[in-house]
Amino acid sequence: MIARFLPLFILLILLPDFYLYRQLVARRTQSVPLRVAWWIPTVVLTIYTIILFFSTNFIPENPRLLNFYLLVLGVFTLPKVLLAISLWVGEWIGKKRHWRHHYALPVGMALGLIPAWSTVYGSFFGFQELEVNRVDCYFDDLPKGFDGYRIALFSDAHVGSYTGGDSLVLERAVDSLLAMKADAIFFLGDLQNIGPWEIKEKATLLSRLTAPDGVYSILGNHDYSAYQGGGFRRKLAQEKQTEQAERELGWRLLLNENTVLRHNGDSIMLCGMEGNEKKGADHGIGLIHKALEGVGDNHFAILLAHNPKIWRKYALPLSTAHLTLSGHTHGGQMGIFGVTTTSPFYSENGGLYEEGNRKLFVTKGVGALIPMRFNVPGEVVLLTLHRQTNPPRQSTYSDITQ
Repeated sequence: MIARFLPLFILLILLPDFYLYRQLVARRTQSVPLRVAWWIPTVVLTIYTIILFFSTNFIPENPRLLNFYLLVLGVFTLPKVLLAISLWVGEWIGKKRHWRHHYALPVGMALGLIPAWSTVYGSFFGFQELEVNRVDCYFDDLPKGFDGYRIALFSDAHVGSYTGGDSLVLERAVDSLLAMKADAIFFLGDLQNIGPWEIKEKATLLSRLTAPDGVYSILGNHDYSAYQGGGFRRKLAQEKQTEQAERELGWRLLLNENTVLRHNGDSIMLCGMEGNEKKGADHGIGLIHKALEGVGDNHFAILLAHNPKIWRKYALPLSTAHLTLSGHTHGGQMGIFGVTTTSPFYSENGGLYEEGNRKLFVTKGVGALIPMRFNVPGEVVLLTLHRQTNPPRQSTYSDITQ
């Protein structure tokens, strides 16, 4: 089902191969074994693409073969697309300009190295990179008892993606969160890829997360059933199992509700929105009025909302929440020169944002559905609340060393 646009996938796989076969193979060799060998990877990729399209789940329950398929697409298919485009453009320009020689082949090969290198580095090195970052947030109306309050923050674990050696990344994330010795731990959604069995497989590791004031979590879009096959009853049952799996970790799951955090004789409100983004869904929708029910204008409130678009769409105009914490974007996963794959779609893509005394922090998350990152490492965050009345200080976001 990840190949939901089957014609597009097939065209990307087949068209460049037909063109390159005619340009580079058929004209240069009559060897039948070599000609057959050219088509074997194409046929295998095409068959697996069709299998994915008809799969009831968005991705297979065991992602190992899928990850290899995506690796092949990045290392071989995308470079062949760029090479074919380069040769076609070079041939067209050559006919227009009456050039006997052009540099389309080396240019196309050079362009093809970009996705190939990005895929290899992102899969085998980038995905294993993990930053430990600090956020200092200053508020002039923070209750005195919470001055210096430390929150360990992480999001988008996608624990089903941690197979083989990649499991060490999740272990490092847990160790780093515990080493922060925070007062509380917040998780901002997308604990699984498609199903609760992924959480149960990592339950021993995840249940190590404890803090004096507790571990609090919300659900992200992947924690619902939109990425699973089956009927409504089965999907609803799976969602209940996901909720139960998080609670069995010892986490307090907030489903469009709020709770009181007490510290040093003061209190603040912690509010959590649900994160189902499936169109037409009749449950799991984020409802800010329910999440902030009973929270008055005189309360200091922190809002946990998986998608950062909630901040401008709902939190700023419809609430008085001082601090909104989100994930979801993964920081784009792939980036170069400060531009990432999600930059065009999210005005708040990753980092700290401020509107007066209202703040949003968007974490890049720990993992991803597709285990690949390039120039956008995963992160865990130590967020510290500060009371600063005269004059108010600018909040900061920076690297720290654990």
